[in-house]
Amino acid sequence: MVMLSSSAEWHQDAEEQDEQPDPEQVYPQQAQRPMPQRILRKGEWEEVWPEYWGMRMHQIRELLNSCKEDVHWHQNHSVRDMVNYHILPRTAGEGVGYAVKINRHAPLEVDVLISHSWNENAEEFVDTLERTVRADEVLFVCAFSIYQNEDHAGPSIAQQIGSSTQHSPFGRVLTHIKERGTCAGFWWWPRRTFFMLPGLLLLLALELFMISQLFCGGVAGLEKLYVLNVSEDKYCSNWREGRGTCLASRWEAANLDGYCSLTFPAVWGMVFMAIMLELVLRFVSPWVYSGRMVAVPNYQDNLYQRLWCVYEIFMASQLKVYVSLAHTLAPAGKVHARNAGCSNADDEARIRKEIESFGARVSRSKSHLFERSLDPKQKAAEEGYRRVDASITWTTTRAKREWLLVMLRIMLLGTALQGSVTVLSLSLGLKKRYFALGYILAFFLYMLLMWSVLRRTGCIERKHLLLLGLVPFVVGIAMVVMADIVAPEFDDHKMDVVAAMGFIFVMFGVSSLFLPLTRIRKFRKNWRPAFLLMVGSLTWFGFYVAYAIYFRRASWSFQTLDFDFPYASVMQTATLNCGPPLLACYIWSFLLAWGVRMQIVHKDPSVTEHMMQGVVNFRANSLQALEGGLHSMHAINCGALFQAFERFLLLQTLHKHHYVMTVLLFQLVQC
Repeated sequence: MVMLSSSAEWHQDAEEQDEQPDPEQVYPQQAQRPMPQRILRKGEWEEVWPEYWGMRMHQIRELLNSCKEDVHWHQNHSVRDMVNYHILPRTAGEGVGYAVKINRHAPLEVDVLISHSWNENAEEFVDTLERTVRADEVLFVCAFSIYQNEDHAGPSIAQQIGSSTQHSPFGRVLTHIKERGTCAGFWWWPRRTFFMLPGLLLLLALELFMISQLFCGGVAGLEKLYVLNVSEDKYCSNWREGRGTCLASRWEAANLDGYCSLTFPAVWGMVFMAIMLELVLRFVSPWVYSGRMVAVPNYQDNLYQRLWCVYEIFMASQLKVYVSLAHTLAPAGKVHARNAGCSNADDEARIRKEIESFGARVSRSKSHLFERSLDPKQKAAEEGYRRVDASITWTTTRAKREWLLVMLRIMLLGTALQGSVTVLSLSLGLKKRYFALGYILAFFLYMLLMWSVLRRTGCIERKHLLLLGLVPFVVGIAMVVMADIVAPEFDDHKMDVVAAMGFIFVMFGVSSLFLPLTRIRKFRKNWRPAFLLMVGSLTWFGFYVAYAIYFRRASWSFQTLDFDFPYASVMQTATLNCGPPLLACYIWSFLLAWGVRMQIVHKDPSVTEHMMQGVVNFRANSLQALEGGLHSMHAINCGALFQAFERFLLLQTLHKHHYVMTVLLFQLVQC
């Protein structure tokens, strides 16, 4: 495809090759068709059309970092402020947009059209793009791609857009994506669904491995079933010694029968398929084209109140270009195309005219035999707006389905990793399957609660920490009551169910306390792996300490390790120790990918800037304080442990209310 075309009428003499052409001659005042930007290459002025006004994500991040070095920059600046104070000075007199300017020697072909609001917070906008697109994708962002300076050094905004939305930069980019996708054929994967399959296969393998333990009563090997029983040297709790709360630590081999014999080949067959599929996908990835459109919701504007965004999504749906919402918890708002508007009255009139013209064409193709008589123009307008609203609604519901798929994957991993609790429950006297199933039900309810909170607010507040901390505890009590009703023949099994439910509380309670650390990206380049490592470590530490206090045995989590039964014992010990931190990190990796953030002081994130240095200090000193606490403990003692945490938090927390909240959560764990 030809990107650049020489303009004969712009040919200049050798003495004038370094001068800009006369804008009055090059750019007529009333442009019917959109005009390209022009760059000087090899002594000739060459046209660059919108499908090559792209830039990569690292260039956008570098631009934002450069803006933040300005002493006048404030983190609540919008994209409009970013353009007015930083883009316009950088492109003044250049005649081309910022994207073409920085890629003047080799303009980039656009893969993804970004639809966004100029009123959106600039830093949040860039963060959202980083979570949504890949580093190698080329983006068309109108704020950076269109030449915004009305200085006659290049085409005006109106001249670049033209008088027809179909031939506007947005229409041309969407058409270009459609053409490239058609040429790619089978390899046009805008959703990248195939790249999710290896992870899903591994998830299903882990799910099958754990669920088989629940129904087979042990770890299914190639030829034998390995079952845990209580040995003479019992691991028992101090409160219920001799009452059936002892951890099983002795492995025995039994015969495999029925469907349990299929577990081993099925599990490792899926693992092998996942590895092979990952290798194949890595090999074919250079041929994959992922062109699409991404609409970016935000907390400042209703996405569907912007008529340009509404019409861009509609154009994409008509061209069958895949449209996705960016990875953010910001609400998209309600769909009412008739109520949407543009800042430019001419643009709004032109878009409304095209919507109504489309409605007229659709209306003429339909039978109106049984419809009440309406004014033809009114009927056409209503049909056009109805079709636009339907397209937008489909895009919104698709985004909701993607979010539900994320939650389903988290739930699947949660139920798979319940093997660590299954081992405890089967050895703590909970011989009936519905106790483990009760844990799974509680986990599903917890994730639904978290999903509802995040979808409504997009942010975790202090009150949500208390809510998310108390719910598992309350559900645990409810499960105790249900156990008494369903299984009255068991003698005093309340503590068993509380122990199983306590796992949920410890895991999510500890993880939730470190929600503020999602903001450490402002201070550390590799903040994401550092944060996930900390969450995983602290989750394991809280899980380990809680049960070590309960059983008074420091080595309780390795009690199933027996090298006479290497496969079963290693797999079960790894699950018992790696399950809780892996699940917490898996959950947080999704939440961070969707932009979960923590409100420390005020609903406006910009107010929290002065709090962040305290968070950094909290992160830096946490490991040192925990190490000192471990050296100071002669034995695992509940009271001493929480006193150490209280002293630590008293010194490190940023606000009196946060200290009270954190101590309250730890007191609930202690109870």
